[in-house]
Amino acid sequence: MDGWALLGLALFLGVRHALEPDHVVAVSTLAAEERRLRPAAWLGFVWGMGHLLPVATVGLPLVVFRLQLPARFEHLTEAGVGVLLIVLGLVTLRRLARSGVHFATHRHEEITHGHFHRPGHRHPFRMGQNRQRVTFAFGVAHGLGGSGAAAVMALQASPDPGGAVLWLLLFGAGTLLGMFLMTLCVAAPAVAVTSRRLFLHAAVRAAAALASLAWGGFILWSLLPDLLA
Repeated sequence: MDGWALLGLALFLGVRHALEPDHVVAVSTLAAEERRLRPAAWLGFVWGMGHLLPVATVGLPLVVFRLQLPARFEHLTEAGVGVLLIVLGLVTLRRLARSGVHFATHRHEEITHGHFHRPGHRHPFRMGQNRQRVTFAFGVAHGLGGSGAAAVMALQASPDPGGAVLWLLLFGAGTLLGMFLMTLCVAAPAVAVTSRRLFLHAAVRAAAALASLAWGGFILWSLLPDLLA
């Protein structure tokens, strides 16, 4: 396989890496909080930047000096991702319960009708900033867990250190691109359906939170034998 094909493969594998279930669940849960497409898609980009940071800062030294992280470290970082997913699911459910979305009926002359309300005053800019920080932190945690494996793939793809470094950077760029596009594809129909319907938005948030809880629990359960060994 020639050099260009190897670099193209790195980009493709990065995009595919972004579609792994734990990545999709985490970002979908965070993006479900948004009711507009641009902020939701931006979260995917922020996650990708967070993921790229440890791939560069940890993965590059591993490639240059041909080192390998111990399996115990990778198991612990993966377990940390599972814990974060569980915490994210619980926090999302708590926020949903405290949002106060409720059904209320009104009577105008002879007509009675009802619709869903979300009471209270919100600060969307401040909430958006906090969500971006959390998303970036999740990206860093995921990238830290996968940096060792990415470095191994880079060294296997190219014995030359310079080529391996370029391969690793393209892998990270592919992950960033893949996460942005995935979030855009997931958020677009969700925003179109829920932007004007509070109940559907709450239902999407609840489903994403439950998926985050379930997948986080699955990760911890699957890692239990390795953690106890």
